[in-house]
Order: sequence, then C-alpha cells, then structure tokens
Amino acid sequence: MGVLVLYLVKYENDQKAAMVADPDTRDRAAIHRKAIADFGGKPIAQYGSYGEYDMVYIYEMPDDKALAANLHLTDSYGLAKYSKAIPLMNSDDFAASLELAHETPTQYAPAKS
Repeated sequence: MGVLVLYLVKYENDQKAAMVADPDTRDRAAIHRKAIADFGGKPIAQYGSYGEYDMVYIYEMPDDKALAANLHLTDSYGLAKYSKAIPLMNSDDFAASLELAHETPTQYAPAKS
C-alpha cells in the first residue's frame, strides 16, 4: 500500500468565480482524479463541501515523493486559498501505533510549569 491521504482545499475566489462561469472547469473531482493518476495515484473518494473547505479528497499515492510532487504542482498553480493534506492509516495500524507508544522506552515528557 502507498501513502493514503485526506486532502482538503479552499479555492481562491477568482478560481471559484471561473468555475461558476465556465462549465468545463466545474467538475474539480474529475480534474483532480486525472492529476492523481498522472502521478501513479488512485482516487478513492471526492466530495464537494461548503464552509471552510470547498472540496475533500481521499486518495492513495505510490510514495511520499509522488504525493509531494502532486501537492507542489497544485500549490504552484495558485488554485487554493489554503489546503491541508492529512496522512491516513487504517484503524489496526493506528491501534498498533498506540501500543508502540506505550512499549517504547523514552525520556520524552511534557514541559512542567
């Protein structure tokens, strides 16, 4: 399995205005699916939203380098006012990471006031 990611995007106002005006640019999920595939990735789900974010994507990329390249390209076009990429893991791996945190000897501790 590659890198699973949740990607949230809020478009710039001029980009959203262009989507309203031009029907060929409205289906951002179709455009994003193609961009994901161009980097060897696999789209899993895409949703439109309203409020803080305009679109929500879940997809898998083959590795960190492909994910970073996809995000660099997206950022370089200036389409988004802001975006957030959140790495995901399945629930079994999440539970195992909690066990690893419990079992790992460390001197790491919170700051005391």
